[in-house]
Order: sequence, then C-alpha cells, then structure tokens
Amino acid sequence: MPHRTGRPLARAAAALCLALSLGLPSMSVAQTPSVENHFVRIAPRVAGVLYTPVAASPHRHVAVVVMHDNNDFLDHPSTVQLASRGFTVLAANPRYAPDLDDRDMDWDAALLDLASAVRYARGLAGIDRVVLLGHSSGAPLAAAYQNIAENGVKACQGPEKIVPCPDAMAALRPADALVLLDPIFGLGANVLTSVDPSLADGSTPADPSLDIYAPANGFTATGATYSDAFRKRFLKAQAARNAVLVERALQQRQAIAEGRGAFADDAPFVVPGATRTPRLWRPDLHLLSHTQGSYTLLRGDGTHSTEVIHTLRVPSGLTPTVVARNDREADRPASAASNAGTGAASAPARPLLLGGSLDTTVKRFLSTFATRATADYDITEDSVSGIDWNSSYTSMPGNVEGVKVPLLVMGMTGHYWLVSAETAYRHAASKDKSIAFVEGATHGFAPCQPCAKTPGQFGDTAGRTFAYVADWIGAHF
Repeated sequence: MPHRTGRPLARAAAALCLALSLGLPSMSVAQTPSVENHFVRIAPRVAGVLYTPVAASPHRHVAVVVMHDNNDFLDHPSTVQLASRGFTVLAANPRYAPDLDDRDMDWDAALLDLASAVRYARGLAGIDRVVLLGHSSGAPLAAAYQNIAENGVKACQGPEKIVPCPDAMAALRPADALVLLDPIFGLGANVLTSVDPSLADGSTPADPSLDIYAPANGFTATGATYSDAFRKRFLKAQAARNAVLVERALQQRQAIAEGRGAFADDAPFVVPGATRTPRLWRPDLHLLSHTQGSYTLLRGDGTHSTEVIHTLRVPSGLTPTVVARNDREADRPASAASNAGTGAASAPARPLLLGGSLDTTVKRFLSTFATRATADYDITEDSVSGIDWNSSYTSMPGNVEGVKVPLLVMGMTGHYWLVSAETAYRHAASKDKSIAFVEGATHGFAPCQPCAKTPGQFGDTAGRTFAYVADWIGAHF
C-alpha cells in the first residue's frame, strides 16, 4: 500500500471536502520548514494540494503532477520529497477517491480528472514544464493519459480494445515527461492475475486441485514452491475464468444497449474472488524473482552498480481471507451435517471465496478491469507473458508503446513489481528512457526491515529514490 503520512492531513482533507461542497475558500495544511502547501480546487469534485519550495529554486518552473487511480495521494511521499528539492508539486485525487474497495473506480473518470490536474498545473504562474509521476497503479494511469494525449483517441479506440474509450479523451494535453515508480502491469492484468480460478462460474465450490493454499499443491505456512505442472494448470484455469468474465460482461453490455437489460444505463457486475489474492508469486519467491537484463541498482551504502536485479522481498499472502462460506453447508442444521452412519460432525466446508470480490458495474468492468489472455499465458521467474497488452487501455506495457516523451522507470527490490518495471521499460517507445532499482525499498519507499541482514542496511530508501527522480528531472528541464 502507498505510504501515508498520518491522520492530521487526512483530517484536513476531510475539511477540504466539506469546504469544497460548501463553496468555502481553501485552507492551508501543516507546513514543513522548506515547503509550503495548500489545498486547491482543481475542478468540481477534484481536490488537490499544491506544494512549493520556500526558497528560490532553478527547478520551480517544473510542475510534477501525481495522482493515483483510487487512493488518496494528497500526502504522497513524492510531494514533500520533490518540493523540498525545488520542484512545484501538485497532488490530486480523482473525484471518487479514496475508494480502496474499487466500488466506484472508473478509469475514464480518472483520466479526465488527471486531465484537469494537468491543465491546472500548466496554468500556474511561472510553470513551463509538466512532469507526470505515477506510482503503483497510478503509473498505468499516467501512462494511459500520456499515450492518449500524445496520439489522440486512436490510442484507446482501436479494434484491439475490448471496449473503446469515450470521445471525451480527445482533448488531453500531454505532459513533457513521465516518471513511473514501482508500476503495476495494469488494472485489467491485476484482475486476471488475481482472479480465483477455482470459482469457475463465480458460485460453485472451490476446486481443491487449484487451491494455492493446499500443501499438496506446494504451499506451506512460511511460503510456497509451486511445481511447473500446478502453475500451468492454475494459470490455464485462471485465463479460462477471466475469458468467461469478459464475455459475460460484453453480452450484458450488448443487452443494455439493445434495451434487453434490467437497467437502462448500466448494471451491477460482481466478480467473486478477484482482489489481490491468489497471485501465485506472492507466496512463491521463485516467481517474478529477478529481471532479465542488467540495470542500475541504487545500493543502501550510497553506491551504484549495474547487474541483474533480484528481489529481496519475503513471502506474502500466506493467510487466505475468508469472506464467505458455502451457504448450503452453513445453513444446514447440525443434525443434517453429521456423517451418515457415524453421527460424527463433518469437516467444515472450505471457504467459498478467497480475497473478497470485485463489486463494480458491467461498463466499468469492461473499461477498467478487463483484459484478454492468450493461449501462452504464463508467469515465470522473470516474465509475465500471454497477456494481450493492447486489449485494455489500462495496460502499462500497451500504453508506454505510444509514449515518446522522456521516461524514467524505477522499481523497488523489497517488493514484487521488478518484472513489471522492466516490462514497462522494454515496451516504452521513448528514445530517451532510463530505469533504476532501489535496493531494499518497499512499495511505499520505506526500507524493507524483514529483508535486511543487518539493521539499517538499506539506509534512507525514500530519500535515495526521490533524489534520483529529482536529478533525472533536473537534467532534462
């Protein structure tokens, strides 16, 4: 999860929301010695915080815009880190954020709200350059925005897309550079790699042969080692279930368009077992464990090296989240639950749902959460293959193929998006592109304490990350 700096700014953000709804003037939030910040109304329902350096700076003319697709980024670490290094930083939230359950997440709305933030930044006095900074799933958001802004709606309306983007995307203004920090593959890829394939139609009991938490399949309480046979069987079933979901949503969309649906405009669309688990690579450290190429590594002792980048992360996702049980088993009276002929109570039913559900709508599922897998869909120690990166305009690799402005990609070795960062870099069309990795940094830029062999081994990982970002931006503008 992204780093949060505490409750005071959250309370101030709540006050801002009230102020905006009542038409009140914006109010300042707590300052740091070298940075000033204040709330701004970027657009109706789109709030922001503008961070500026107190002292004169040769970089003040560069505005860095940061936004996430569903999280509250008004106090993102990049804000103070870059403003204290002389840059103007505009942190913005899409109209529905924070929305950590993805119930209101809408990719099209997020892109339009990011467009409002870019326009606002370009209109600030003294600003003549704008850099988009995307972190986590804010990275594919920034990449999608830049791709469409540079190339027009043809970038998101081609026949290869599951659904086209709306014509409202035609007026996006491009940024001058793009910075992607620990980027994910995309929201559609997130659902594909997270959906539980044991729930073949979303309601049938789980298939134990596809259970990533079963010891017979390679799982232990401290991690997992899945066999090639299990991995291939699991991923084949995962791709098959994903295809069923996409086709079901397309059929419902068509029914709505033809007036045959239960609703005139959209309809609920619920995907059981489709959030964050069961990603195979979380408990199995052999998967997505290193890059294919050699890249710059920013070491904890302050030195740099060039090498194949290996993850330092520890296993995660080791405890399944029980959200619901087999209703038919749960509703049976105690006498009926006994084993025939013995009177002994039967074993508890295996949880039906692992990791919760994606609760969205038909149209938002197709535009925001859907992607297509191909017959060679696979996840290995250094690659994710068999995803049609151009089937969704939430795709990181597909979008950076259209980006020509200078690009910086950075990955964190204390987390699991190393291969995603490398994939973004390799797919990027920009001739001016750079990539670097931060030793021991977590997804939120803090040092990974469980990864360290000695206390303080990785040093100030956040400072090292944003010093590199600042140097890269400063060298370009």
